[in-house]
Amino acid sequence: MQEKKSFFASLDSKSALIVGLVAGILVICTVGFVVMLGLYFKGDRSGSVSYNTPSASDNNSAPAPIQPVSVTKSDRPKVELFVMSYCPFGLQMEKAYLPAWDLLKDKADISVKFVSYAMHGKKEVDENTRQYCINKQQPAKYQAYLKCFTGQDDYKGCLAQAGISEGSLTSCINSANNDFKILDNYNDQSKWLSGRYPIYPIHQDLNDKYGVQGSPTLVINGAQVDGVNRTPEAVKQAICAAFNNAPSECNQTLSNTDYGPGFGYQAGTTANAAAAACGN
Repeated sequence: MQEKKSFFASLDSKSALIVGLVAGILVICTVGFVVMLGLYFKGDRSGSVSYNTPSASDNNSAPAPIQPVSVTKSDRPKVELFVMSYCPFGLQMEKAYLPAWDLLKDKADISVKFVSYAMHGKKEVDENTRQYCINKQQPAKYQAYLKCFTGQDDYKGCLAQAGISEGSLTSCINSANNDFKILDNYNDQSKWLSGRYPIYPIHQDLNDKYGVQGSPTLVINGAQVDGVNRTPEAVKQAICAAFNNAPSECNQTLSNTDYGPGFGYQAGTTANAAAAACGN
């Protein structure tokens, strides 16, 4: 009686090799699938594939944890934010600063100042001076103008929206240019910082006093405050920490979601929310 052969024994060597390779590949694929499935259900999302990761524009992304800051206290804190008007990261910080400023404007002395050099050309020099004059002549309208301007690069539209006549600023702008030699500094490249950036001298004395190097720089009660996340709630908490006795407004919770750098109120990402700056 002829002995019955197994399947593999009935194959020639070449066929057996092919079948063996196919079987090996199937085993490897099965093991890999089981491992990846296990990692997924354990919550491990490392690797090249992202699962349910919120994008930078997702308003439901987790807010940045607010780190406590060390500040000098006073009865009425003096809060100064130094920016360049076209610095993307200065704009980002201003969008966080404005709600805290609005909340605490009657309890603290809060303002925007300008870094002592410009990195974004003549338009930045002109915009710095325009904002300086709005704040000097029509301070009640400055916050409305700044909220509009940080949302869109359209100073004419923002002047109109805030109810400011462009002609009303002409005398102040001319006086500032004469008093601070703003355009003289711009037109004389031999005076530029490192030969690259025009000096912007309106708040030069304060820049020197506080050691301001770039945009944004937050100064509270005469000292730089580092590590403040660029969210309204984080800025509010930094200011509230500077009161000897915090007012009731500090109990109000503001948004703890940051906006992206540059113009516009799109949601940002908290990954580098207190790090990036224009300048040193």
